[in-house]
Amino acid sequence: MAPGFLQVAVFVLIYFFCQKEAHCLDEVLRLRSDLLAKYQRSVRPVRDYKDGITVYLNVALRQITDLYWKDEYLAWNKTEYGEISSIMFPSRDIWIPDIYLYNNVDEQSDGGLQPGTNVKVTSEGEVSWLTPSSFTSSCKIDIGPFPYDDQHCILHFGSWTHTGVQVDLQNASDAADLSDFADNGEWWLMGMPVRREEKFYSCCPEPYPNLKFSINLRRRPMFYFFNLVLPCLILLLINPLVFYLPPDSGERMGFCMTILLALVVFLQLVSESLPKTSDNIPLIGKFFAGTIFLLGLTAMANIIILHLYYQRPGSKAVHPVIRKIFLVYLAKIFCVTNSSEQDDDEKDGNDSPDTLKISNPFVDLTQTFPFGGGHRTLPTLAPGTTAPGTAPDGSEGESLRESPSTSRRCRPTP
Repeated sequence: MAPGFLQVAVFVLIYFFCQKEAHCLDEVLRLRSDLLAKYQRSVRPVRDYKDGITVYLNVALRQITDLYWKDEYLAWNKTEYGEISSIMFPSRDIWIPDIYLYNNVDEQSDGGLQPGTNVKVTSEGEVSWLTPSSFTSSCKIDIGPFPYDDQHCILHFGSWTHTGVQVDLQNASDAADLSDFADNGEWWLMGMPVRREEKFYSCCPEPYPNLKFSINLRRRPMFYFFNLVLPCLILLLINPLVFYLPPDSGERMGFCMTILLALVVFLQLVSESLPKTSDNIPLIGKFFAGTIFLLGLTAMANIIILHLYYQRPGSKAVHPVIRKIFLVYLAKIFCVTNSSEQDDDEKDGNDSPDTLKISNPFVDLTQTFPFGGGHRTLPTLAPGTTAPGTAPDGSEGESLRESPSTSRRCRPTP
């Protein structure tokens, strides 16, 4: 008896459970049929056509757009339908607001929210539509401080046909939901605040509300600093070392041109990373342009130095103004001692007015002898050389004669 009784009990429980599920299913079908019996999805869901409907919009940066509104035709009494508090409808079967992205630039889409996913409706007529959406918009880029720039892009949403009296568009929160946003390797997402605006057109006196979501981005500069800025700084620092190369080495101009070409390559890499715009010049572009300008000045200075270095002894004397610039002003700036000033100091401290010094490539030592009441410095010849004025065979040539100029100090021509 016991096993048979258990089988009967289980059968009865299953029967009542199925009856309850069937009854609930019948209630859902009846509720859906009753709600959509006289429903027109093309008509705004208000009992009085003069009344407006409020739509709340929010955006989450995971390709989801949230919309909330109240549909007066989709409300019911829960007690009449088995305590059913909510039901799902295809978005194509009910009225949905015509929200569009005003600054849409996607050629494949009109920028609107496409119906396709289900909406959730409560017994109070509250409708929730969480639809996946992908938008393509444009924004004005300020590349002036690049690569330390901040960018602000605006997503401009609003109803395409309804005025603010008919559809009052409100923001569901003060900022977009960023909880599921994945970090980007090039940008920091600083925030996405939203503000509501009302715009008036010349055709209609009613306002047209819209919501503006501002995407605030900050560029991560480490990539550009270590790959572009730092190598340029190193080249800029080693550039003055070209003046320490001996002029006879022949490597000065090659060194300058190598650094200049390297900077041109870096500048080309920078230009490929920037949008083609002439509104302003990026900061890194100014930096590279200034560096190339300094390298150009360095190359020009080397050309002048090499030209002066390889001049013949009988060439035209350097202009006094140029001598003063290089031997006085620039010498003080670069802490270079002026040899002519040292000679003047030696003259004031040691030499008498009647001292004559002769510099000659054949001389390795000078001796000073008294002559005519003063002193005259005569050269001592290096081994294997002959004195000026002496013939190759050893005979004496024309000897030095005392003249009024012998009492003055003689200097070699620079």
